[in-house]
Amino acid sequence: MVGFDIRNIVKEDLEGVFRLNNSFDSSVINYQNEYKEHRTLVAQLNDDIIGYIKYEILNDETCKKILSINEVLVDEKYRGLGVGHQLMVEAEKMAKDYNITSLVVLNNNYLEEEVMFYKRQGFNLNIDRRYEKKYYIQ
Repeated sequence: MVGFDIRNIVKEDLEGVFRLNNSFDSSVINYQNEYKEHRTLVAQLNDDIIGYIKYEILNDETCKKILSINEVLVDEKYRGLGVGHQLMVEAEKMAKDYNITSLVVLNNNYLEEEVMFYKRQGFNLNIDRRYEKKYYIQ
C-alpha cells in the first residue's frame, strides 16, 4: 500500500484513534513527551488515522532491554495491506537505537488474526506464552 505516513501521535490524532479504539488511553501523549521510552505511532492516510502501535522499552529480569508491544491496531478496511507491518518496522528501528535484545507482545489472550500477524512478523511463542522476536544487534 502506498501513500500512508507513520509518525508519533499528537493531540490532533485522538479523534481518529478513538474511532479505531474508543478505550484508547489519551494520556499516552503527555507521557511519551516526557519519556522517550514510551511511544505511540500512528499510520495516517490523507487525513485519516488508519492504525497505531503502542510500545515501551523495559528491562527484563536479567536487565536486558526489551521492546514491549502493548497494542497494534489497524482499521479493518486497511488490514492485509502492509500497514501493521510498517508500524512494526518503525518499532524495530527504535529497537536498534536502544540495543534491544527482543521484542515482546505483552498479551496472553491472542485472537487468531493476531497470532497470524505476529508469526508473519517473525515472532514465536515463548515459554511465558507471549509472542517474542529475538533481536540481536549486529
